[in-house]
Amino acid sequence: MAVCETTFGARLIGLDMARLSVLAITAVAVIAIPEAQAVDTSSNAAETEGVTVTGEAMGSLTSGSPEEAAKQKTQIPGAFTVRTADDMELGRASNFEDLLQRTPGVFLQSENGAEVSKISIRGSGITSEDEPLGVMFLMDGLNFNQGDGEATLEDLDVAALSHAEVFRGADAFKYGALTLGGSINLVPLTGYDAAPFQVRLEGGSYGFFRGDMSGGAVQGKFDEFGAIGFRAREGFREHSREDTEILFADLGYKFNDQMENRFYLTLDRTNRNLPGGLTKSEMEDDRSQANPLAIPQDWNKELSNVRLADRISIRTEEIGFDVGAYWFHHDVENRGFFSPDFREGIEQFYSDNLAGT
Repeated sequence: MAVCETTFGARLIGLDMARLSVLAITAVAVIAIPEAQAVDTSSNAAETEGVTVTGEAMGSLTSGSPEEAAKQKTQIPGAFTVRTADDMELGRASNFEDLLQRTPGVFLQSENGAEVSKISIRGSGITSEDEPLGVMFLMDGLNFNQGDGEATLEDLDVAALSHAEVFRGADAFKYGALTLGGSINLVPLTGYDAAPFQVRLEGGSYGFFRGDMSGGAVQGKFDEFGAIGFRAREGFREHSREDTEILFADLGYKFNDQMENRFYLTLDRTNRNLPGGLTKSEMEDDRSQANPLAIPQDWNKELSNVRLADRISIRTEEIGFDVGAYWFHHDVENRGFFSPDFREGIEQFYSDNLAGT
C-alpha cells in the first residue's frame, strides 16, 4: 500500500506540472500574438525627433593656442611670459610696444614713435641702434632674424598675431644655443582661432592712421588666415612721413589629428623719411624742424621684404616633433647725409636667407 500511495502521488504531481506548463505556454502565446500582429499590421514608419550633434574643431598643431602656451609654465623653471593679442586690442594695437608692454624684464624703445627699434631682455640688446639686436625673434619656432642677428620688426604685423611667448635668459635655449639673450616666439592666427572677417581702424595725432583687415576659415582638412595692413603718419617733425603696407597669410593642412603642415607668406614695404639730427640751438629754436640738409637731399629709408616658410608638426602622447624651413629676401636703402667727397651716408644692401630647423 505504501508503494501504491507513493506512485499515485507522483502521478498527481506530474499531472499538475504538465497542466502548469501548458498554461504558461498558452499565456506567452496570448501575449506575443497581439504584439506580432501589431508589428505585422503596422505599415507606418515610426517618427522621432531630430537629433543635432555639434562639436568644436581641434586647433592647429603648428600654431598653438594661448592656453596651450601657458601650460609651458609647468615645465619651465621661470622667466616665461605669454602676452595675448586680446590684452593689446583693449587699446592701441600698432606695434610691438603695445603687444609686449608691461612684460617683466623686457625694455622697448622707439626712435620714431611708430615702430619699436630697440628691444632688450634683461639688458641683452640694450646697445642696438636702428634695429633690435641680441634677442632672437621667431614665428612658430622658425627664426625671423637676419644673418647678422638683427630683426626688422616692420616685417611683422601685430594684428596677425595670436600671442607672443617671451623666454628670458637661458630658458630660451629650447630654440638653440645662440639665444642666451632671450627669445620671443610669435604665434600667428590661423583659420581655427581667427574671426571670419574683421576690420580695425585707428587714428591719432600727427596724421597717424592705421587700418587692418583680416579673416580666417576652416574647410575640411584645410584652414587659412590672411591679413592686410596699412599704416601712415605725418610725424611731429618736418620730413618724417612714413607709410607701411604689409600682407600676411598662412595655410594649414591637417593630415590627421597628429600631423599638420603649415605654409606662411609675408610681403611688406616701408618708406620712411628721416628728419635727421639737430643742434642744441636748432632744437631750442624749433624742435619740429628737420635737419637743413634732410629735405634737399631727401634723407629716407626704404625697406621691402618677402618671406616664405613651411613647418610640419607631429604630436602624439609620447612625442612632439617639428621640422621647418624658411627663406626671405630683405632689401634696404638708407639715405642720409652725403657729399661728393663723403658718401658713407648712403647705404644699400640686400640679403637672402635660407635655413631650416
